[in-house]
Amino acid sequence: MKTLAAKILARPAIPFALVGLLLVGTLSVIYYVQRTLSEIEEALPITLSKQERDIRVLVNDMGRLVQDIEFARSDPSDKKFSVILRQTHKVELLLEKIRETYQFSDVLGISAIHAKLNPAIFDIKTWLTNGLYDFEPTSDYTLKLAELRAKNAHQEAEILLLRVGKTAINVLTEQAQRIKAFRNIMIVKLIVLTVMTIGLVLLGFRLQKIVFALKDSEEQIRYRANYDSLTDLPNRPNFVEHLGEAITRGRRSPGKTALMFIDLDRFKTINDTLGHDYGDELIKQVGLRIRDTIRDTDLVARLGGDEFTVLLTDLSDVIHASIIAKDIIAQLSLPFVLHGHEIYTGASIGITVCPEDGEDANTLLKNADMAMYEAKKQGGNTFRFFTSQMTERAKQFLDLDKDLRRAMAQDELLLDFQPIYDLASSELMGAEVLLRWQHPDRGLIMPDEFITVAEETGLIDEIGLWVLHRACAEARPWLQYELHEKFYMSVNVSIRQFKGGFRKKHLAAVFEETGFPSKHLVLEITESLLMDDDVRFRDALNDFRDLGVRLAVDDFGTGYSALSYLREFPVDTLKIDRSFIQDIVESSNDRRLVEAIVVMAHGLDLVVVAEGVETAEQDVLLRGLNCDMVQGYFYGMPVSAAAITDLLESNSLQAGAKKSAKTA
Repeated sequence: MKTLAAKILARPAIPFALVGLLLVGTLSVIYYVQRTLSEIEEALPITLSKQERDIRVLVNDMGRLVQDIEFARSDPSDKKFSVILRQTHKVELLLEKIRETYQFSDVLGISAIHAKLNPAIFDIKTWLTNGLYDFEPTSDYTLKLAELRAKNAHQEAEILLLRVGKTAINVLTEQAQRIKAFRNIMIVKLIVLTVMTIGLVLLGFRLQKIVFALKDSEEQIRYRANYDSLTDLPNRPNFVEHLGEAITRGRRSPGKTALMFIDLDRFKTINDTLGHDYGDELIKQVGLRIRDTIRDTDLVARLGGDEFTVLLTDLSDVIHASIIAKDIIAQLSLPFVLHGHEIYTGASIGITVCPEDGEDANTLLKNADMAMYEAKKQGGNTFRFFTSQMTERAKQFLDLDKDLRRAMAQDELLLDFQPIYDLASSELMGAEVLLRWQHPDRGLIMPDEFITVAEETGLIDEIGLWVLHRACAEARPWLQYELHEKFYMSVNVSIRQFKGGFRKKHLAAVFEETGFPSKHLVLEITESLLMDDDVRFRDALNDFRDLGVRLAVDDFGTGYSALSYLREFPVDTLKIDRSFIQDIVESSNDRRLVEAIVVMAHGLDLVVVAEGVETAEQDVLLRGLNCDMVQGYFYGMPVSAAAITDLLESNSLQAGAKKSAKTA
């Protein structure tokens, strides 16, 4: 590697000199072309013709002035005198126009004619305005001197006009010679530049080939120094470096960092009994399963043998570490197929948390290792925290998970419906389904407190289907009224439901069982789902669209807000998050952001719904921003499906009354 680098750096002057010459040559060509083209443009035939025409008009108008003065002397009436003044003013304006037009492009000598006529016009105008000596402007003496002054200036201008044609011929001749020289010089320069460019390109290809080879060598060396050759996972030095960086970042952020130490159960028995080939294959598959289980932001590494580590960063609560550990144990408990043999193993996991259990990499690794051995003592295939007891938050999590499963069995969940109105007509256009939990001891629990638990434990799959089925069944009575074509009921679907297998067949079964029409259902998805690269999600959304279901992006603006994904997915509606609507009156930034979202959405033929509208001021601003629909306490609190039915009945009666009034 050092030899290749030395060869490249030994003669750096050759490529740099060639690039310098090419740059200087290019700049000289640009300068020469710019200067020559400017000169040629000034002497174009069309330019000369225009200038000559303007000179001739000027001289002719001066001759007309001479004639007007002669007529005025023979008929000294006020009418004739006013004609002289108008002609004088006309020539004066023409002189000024010519001076401004040809100030920097006088090719045919118009400045000389201007020098002859301008003083004469100045004198004539002065005499005909103020008089001459003691004579009035209209006196014969004044007119006679003005005529003489105009005739002399006109004669000299005509003499100069005769020279214009000859001057034009000379200019065109010089132009032809200049063009010929320009063509010859350009041919030579372009040939030289072409040769230099070809040489530079060939040299560039050669250098590129060498540099790529050098880069590949460096990458291979760096990869072997930082990654395990069997699993392609980071090795111990690489992991320790990442762990140190995560600890440093953790000191500046409120999130927690957790370290897992994973050791396979019964690996030595498998390796000794079946051989190292089986052991190596098992290690590969274990690494893949762990990597597929953790989040994209987390890191898994192999320390050696059958020991793996997982680095979890930015945790809002250490309970998430136990959830991930539980998932890893579940995945590693499934059978492995090694060279046609079905093998079972398990894993013991030790978990330590930063900064509670330590603030350096070595301490955390030691603590996690001790916790892993504690898990081994408990019989393996389990996990233990470094601390002897789990936190109170972890206990609450487990209690909430247990209660939520009981709530599903005892029908403690219920639905509310948030009305959605058309902003222009104030017509009821739909309702968003909101999940509630009527806990027997704690009372009414909002979804923010239990949806996360349901998603992390997988219970969201069952709850999500229940919500869809119950919502469609409760909304079935709405169909007895003449619903607007765009009227809809929206239901939130999380990305965990998609990962859990929520597909077209489940939705079709709901429609068949409840009789609710698909055209009146909108599924609300998050921006993170659009950003996911899993092609199965894209296919699922297209399948829903084929059923007639519409799609809306919920809480738009709080996530990635990647506009390109809106063109690629079959989305119909954008819902602006309530956090932007809340401060839209006081915050000009939020107001401009909402305005930009509305304009962008309308450009993509999307409907815009503003969430959380609570004041009249917010309502007025949203109307001014051309928002389509709104929902919030200003328009109506979440109510039961029966209350929505009452609203529809009221709207139907009002519409019937208006129709009867028009008929009458």
